[in-house]
Amino acid sequence: MGKRDRFHIKESEFFTIEGSSKREGGIPIPEHEFGLLEDFVYENPLSSLPGQPDYMLRPSGEGKERILTADGFAGAVVLKDGTQFEILPNLSVISKDGKRLSEKHMLLEMIQSVKSFPLGNYNINTMAAEKLNIFETFVLSFVNSCMLIINNGLKQAYVPFLNNENFLKGKVDYAKHATKNFAHKDKFYVIYDVFTINRAENRLIKSTLKYLRGITCSARTRNKIDIALANFDGVDYSTNYAQDFSASVLDRSMLAYVDAMTWAKVFLLKKSTVAIATGRNVIYSVMLPTEQLFDCYIAKKLGDVTDKRYFSIEMQHKIYPVLNRRIPNVEQKPGMFLTRKEDRHRVIIDAKWQGLDEEQVNYGIRDIDIYNAYNMQEKYNASTVYYLYPLTEKIRGREPNIVFRDGDNILGRVCFLDMSHIEDSLSDVLDQIYNDETQSRGANTEAG
Repeated sequence: MGKRDRFHIKESEFFTIEGSSKREGGIPIPEHEFGLLEDFVYENPLSSLPGQPDYMLRPSGEGKERILTADGFAGAVVLKDGTQFEILPNLSVISKDGKRLSEKHMLLEMIQSVKSFPLGNYNINTMAAEKLNIFETFVLSFVNSCMLIINNGLKQAYVPFLNNENFLKGKVDYAKHATKNFAHKDKFYVIYDVFTINRAENRLIKSTLKYLRGITCSARTRNKIDIALANFDGVDYSTNYAQDFSASVLDRSMLAYVDAMTWAKVFLLKKSTVAIATGRNVIYSVMLPTEQLFDCYIAKKLGDVTDKRYFSIEMQHKIYPVLNRRIPNVEQKPGMFLTRKEDRHRVIIDAKWQGLDEEQVNYGIRDIDIYNAYNMQEKYNASTVYYLYPLTEKIRGREPNIVFRDGDNILGRVCFLDMSHIEDSLSDVLDQIYNDETQSRGANTEAG
């Protein structure tokens, strides 16, 4: 596939037709490529959920003024002619040493918190990580996992081998022996075990390598795939993915295979929590709900800073939009419960992937979130709901104290997370929870 144009936008920005729209903030692309991208968006609607987008990119406008707006998703779409479209989070983060972290870096860091995407062997602090789109990053991570397997040696196993032989070995398959050797009394149709690398796990990995070689846009990655495939000589391609995955065994002797097999399931079976798809004019796409990534990221980091001796964290399974799958309207659930083991005292922690702005009404906090502070407190028997928003440059240094009260009781509180110091910031949230509870107890004691 030849190298073609590459277009980038961030959340809330949009693609527009080249030379047509006068709206500011849009990234112009040729009309033909815009049409192909637009067709793919309409061909892949998302699940219908209240408050969630209907498409990966939100279409609007008419005629030459049509636009496609990034709304709640980050990822990449690559057309069959090689044209790439990349969508990144709209979040500016300053590191501890004062340097600005790129949106791609933050996206990769959040993806690393998702178990279904094993990026542990991938260094996100490299130029390659900045240049490759998200799908190509996944491909390279899979190839790296394969090279680890190759360096340690492909695992062998005893597998049944069925063949018409000139000798008697193992067990005779009498049904096939009777039909195949009716006129050949010198042969035996037998089944016996052979010790071979042609096992289900290796077949699936080889099939995934072949599949990815045909769609990757990176010549360097393609070269690595060729090197990896050369080491799978003697391994067949899988002819039944589902059957081979069912036959796979990932015990302690197969720990080196875990990451590669996880990726293989993502690529071959499209088994993941994000929108991965192909289309008539699209060779591949991967789109990740940024709110879901933020939830997983905060849950992991919160678990790292919470003292498990005294507190337990329960992650709720929220429902997010999925490609081509209609889900009935359901009530939105909170993100996490933090419970003190001593007395089962519980608070709700709900991460919100939304940048607040002091120039907007209520800083841009949605009314539904305010109402939910009251509803969730009662429904889930919690004392307080803590909403965690990423700290943006628009309010850095001017963070407002936003509290929802019922008399002296704090029903909800907004906390801001400095993404460049996320663990310190979450520790501050835990301190705030402790202080709020102490004050609430004091007020109740005085009232009593």
